[in-house]
Amino acid sequence: MATTEPRVNVALDCVTLDIVKQLAHQTKQSVPGICADLIRKRIEHDEDAYYLSLINQIGDIDQKPRISSQEMQRRLGELQD
Repeated sequence: MATTEPRVNVALDCVTLDIVKQLAHQTKQSVPGICADLIRKRIEHDEDAYYLSLINQIGDIDQKPRISSQEMQRRLGELQD
């Protein structure tokens, strides 16, 4: 079946390929479809981990000092000068 999607060639060891084929059979999907799903899920996992680490670096926002809107406008005015 022809597709307009870009293609990627991936070399898998025999054990990994057998597992991917089993997943494809169990879910009634194609092997390339399973590979694409696995890659997509890994990317989403990595994004989640990245944002979680950012949140941990920021810490508890409620404990951070806050400034008034007037102070923010004053600081922005200084940046523009």
